[in-house]
Amino acid sequence: MDRIIDALLRVKNALIYAVKGIGYGYYSRKNMTVFLTVAVLVAVLLTWLGTSKIKFTIILASWLLVIIMEITNSAIEKIIDTLHPSYSEGIGHAKDMMAGAVFIALLAAIIVTLLMIWDPLVYKLFKVSSDIQSLR
Repeated sequence: MDRIIDALLRVKNALIYAVKGIGYGYYSRKNMTVFLTVAVLVAVLLTWLGTSKIKFTIILASWLLVIIMEITNSAIEKIIDTLHPSYSEGIGHAKDMMAGAVFIALLAAIIVTLLMIWDPLVYKLFKVSSDIQSLR
């Protein structure tokens, strides 16, 4: 029984540290705030469009990947800046590559989202537009 309680306490502590890390990223990194906000807005848009569960999951997963990449990028930058505060060309290249990875994930999320919602979005917008026109 003690092993189960110890395991549950470790899980609880891991969750606390994870939430603290996400909170730190949200409040200290502007990109993280933007990506989380966009993910929430995309989820609202997908709900409005009545997107299927599978498309919703794929699109949300692509945006979560962007957030995961940003957290990873920020964590690596923080470690590097702490261990090696002075400028180094090699470290600069490593940071640029991490930023590039975040950018690629962002492009992939945008492309996936647009490809999966374009038709329903256009239909819904024009249907709403024609409904408004018929009210006049």
